[in-house]
Amino acid sequence: MPSLPLTRTKILCFHKIAQQEAERAKYVVIGAQSEKKTIITKARGEAASADLIGNAVKKNPGFMKLRRIEAANDIADIVSKSGNKIYLNADSLLLNLLSDADEKISKSVEDKKGWFQK
Repeated sequence: MPSLPLTRTKILCFHKIAQQEAERAKYVVIGAQSEKKTIITKARGEAASADLIGNAVKKNPGFMKLRRIEAANDIADIVSKSGNKIYLNADSLLLNLLSDADEKISKSVEDKKGWFQK
């Protein structure tokens, strides 16, 4: 008869372990569902942000220049805090802001050159 209580004790122990694993699995599922909701919310926010930026660019093309200036400012801030000496040209810092203006000016000059030749 001594083997009967030992078997019952093992069964109770396995039952307790199974309950604990089920509880742990339940919390893992709850965590995964919460993470899923977080990812969906973040994606919706990024989509709304992209729409707002797209509308801002359509309404005002200067918005992209402002974004480039902000990015260059961030890069310059990071580089300035570094202990190393770094030499960058304007293209590396995204400071080639006049490239669009240069293209427009050269195009207008070409148009006027043709006008002068007539």
